[in-house]
Amino acid sequence: MILESLLKQAIQNFNKKKFQKSLTLFEMIIEENPHDSEMMINKSVCLAELGKYEESLEELEKVLTRNPDDFDGLYNKATTLYDMGQYEDALGEFNKALKINSVDTNALCNKANVFVTLGRHEDALSTYKNALNLNPGDIEILNNIGIVYAGDKQHYKAIEYFESALNEKKTDVDSLCNLGNSLLEIKKFRLSYECFKQAVKIDPKDFDAIFRLGIACNNLKKPEDALAYFNQILRSEKNNTDVIINKGYSLHLMGKYDQAILCFNKILKDDPKEMNSLYFKAKSTAKQSKNQQTCMLISKLLELERKNEHGEHDGHEHDGHEHFLNKIKKDPDFIELQNDIDFKRLIR
Repeated sequence: MILESLLKQAIQNFNKKKFQKSLTLFEMIIEENPHDSEMMINKSVCLAELGKYEESLEELEKVLTRNPDDFDGLYNKATTLYDMGQYEDALGEFNKALKINSVDTNALCNKANVFVTLGRHEDALSTYKNALNLNPGDIEILNNIGIVYAGDKQHYKAIEYFESALNEKKTDVDSLCNLGNSLLEIKKFRLSYECFKQAVKIDPKDFDAIFRLGIACNNLKKPEDALAYFNQILRSEKNNTDVIINKGYSLHLMGKYDQAILCFNKILKDDPKEMNSLYFKAKSTAKQSKNQQTCMLISKLLELERKNEHGEHDGHEHDGHEHFLNKIKKDPDFIELQNDIDFKRLIR
């Protein structure tokens, strides 16, 4: 009875994310039953949650030494190795676990996650789809497949899976936001707006949904609405770089160029190499006919981009979006600089 009570308390503490308390209780149970593999695995999970990965692996090795085919031991070893960034080793352990139980969807999905991290997207899709065959209609799996397609810019395929997830549960906020993101990418701004609007209605505190709703508003040329959404987030996250930049862009669209520049300068003060801030600040100075300042900003921006392309990393991460030079050439905010000698030299 005492051990049962300890186990109940340990599980309750774990569910409340009180991992240290849970760990202490599992250790007390193990003192009475030193060969209880299930309790040892529970202890290892607590250790992993506390960031004590090496100790977690040591506990799992005790289990696997006695029983190399312990599925839970192998599975948790794999997830711990994944958390440690040892992705190839994690993949090997997931494979061992799946030889014992090939129909465990958690193991399949986590194996697919490893493939995603390794950039092996085709393998990831194949593995996720195997899991989906075992559990048709699983919202998380459908979203994961869609996210991989979206990451490969295959947004129409991604949309199919996000819509399938919503067919299973129309109020799923993650599915709505994922669908909205892909619709944004293919410039279906009105449909994207409706997705994020619905997501925020379901969860008014979902800052990511609110942020994306603001972006959709900017794209629909509704900057006043966008500004309200960005300010809502900034009341809680006053230093959120992405939100400040997009707030600046809302102000830019409203013709409030000085206020917009204040937003971009706030970011550039802390990070002079923040490329999106440089780009949007240049748009605002261009609209103010400050040609010399605009050209200086563009010159710095293009130089940073050139360094990134040649592997001279500045510590920033840049995705595969359109190069700034191409964006500048097509951007109507720079049209009045077309006859400026310095501008023409920069974009030739």
